[in-house]
Amino acid sequence: MKLVETLTLPVRAGLAAAEISLSIAELTITTVRVVIANPSAATVGAASLANPRGPLQMIQQLSSLTADDRPIGQALAAGGPLDRLLAPGGPVDKLTAPDGTLERLLAPGGPLERVLAPGGPLDRVLAEDGALERLLAPGGLLDRMTAEDGPLERLTAQDGAVERLTAKNGVIDRALAENGILETLLAENGAFERLIAEGGPLDQIVALSDTLTSLAPNLERMSASIEILQDTVEVLSAAVGPLGELAGKLPNRWLKGKPERPISDVGIEPT
Repeated sequence: MKLVETLTLPVRAGLAAAEISLSIAELTITTVRVVIANPSAATVGAASLANPRGPLQMIQQLSSLTADDRPIGQALAAGGPLDRLLAPGGPVDKLTAPDGTLERLLAPGGPLERVLAPGGPLDRVLAEDGALERLLAPGGLLDRMTAEDGPLERLTAQDGAVERLTAKNGVIDRALAENGILETLLAENGAFERLIAEGGPLDQIVALSDTLTSLAPNLERMSASIEILQDTVEVLSAAVGPLGELAGKLPNRWLKGKPERPISDVGIEPT
């Protein structure tokens, strides 16, 4: 329940501060009553108030912790983070609303239950020889990443990739500069807008992929037809060989064509 504890931390801090204030007020009132009832106890009461661990010291510490320039003081200030968290319709309201985020997370069969279920993601991560064990094993991924002269050291080394990326006038600076690469890409009617425009390159690529997908069955059928044609050509080639041999064995006079008859023989008068 770390998530719930984190979300309710400001509320618990505020309640703890209020409880300390009430305890100090109660102790002070009790001391005053004792002094009024028994004047001789005034010295004891004064001594207890002057005690370094007494009520005055606690009040001073509480005042210091809740000062305007301290985190708790800023959190508890009017209109501060705690007020905004607890405001009607604010984050806490939305988280704890019926059918809100928290209820959906904690619902039976919800994400949290599935994560924590036996054999679920958390079990698999923490299992023997699971992802976490492999990550932390000697010579595992974490050891390799953090090894001397390993990837992490090279990335964060002086003049390494990260330093070059984040250096003044480096890649990131140039990309984010006015009229830089990022601005050019995201400008109105810029490269990115043209890329994702209706009928633009991205749409054309998608349409082309659809066309190629539809061509696949036709290509398969064509390949089958080509195989059949190849088989037919092989059969014809095998048949032509014997025919050629047979033609070579025929007498030459059988192979000679008949002489052409003159035009007059066929009854056609020359013009």
